[in-house]
Amino acid sequence: MKDKLLIVTKIKRTIEYVDKHLDNYPHRYIELKKRIIDDMYSILEYVYLANVDLFRYNNQSMWIVKIQLIDYYLKLSYKKDIISKKNYESLSKHLLEVSKMIFTWRDNEASK
Repeated sequence: MKDKLLIVTKIKRTIEYVDKHLDNYPHRYIELKKRIIDDMYSILEYVYLANVDLFRYNNQSMWIVKIQLIDYYLKLSYKKDIISKKNYESLSKHLLEVSKMIFTWRDNEASK
């Protein structure tokens, strides 16, 4: 399925990128890994819902919260030495790009 929204494509790539870097999570932190992946898929779901104009502003706000949670989970992972500083910075950079796209979309909607 070909997506027309650039943000959807970016989120899908980010999900794949994050998932690839989470392969080596220790079993005792599996819940943290699960939360990161679940929230990534939630962001994708909210983008699709907002795109079909279903409570657009609420969904945009929800995925902003999800991105902040994911960033926090990644920070915890770094603090617990599960991921390296380089991985943390790289993953956060991807989230920042998605976040900027979301804020731009939301600001454009508000200005209409």
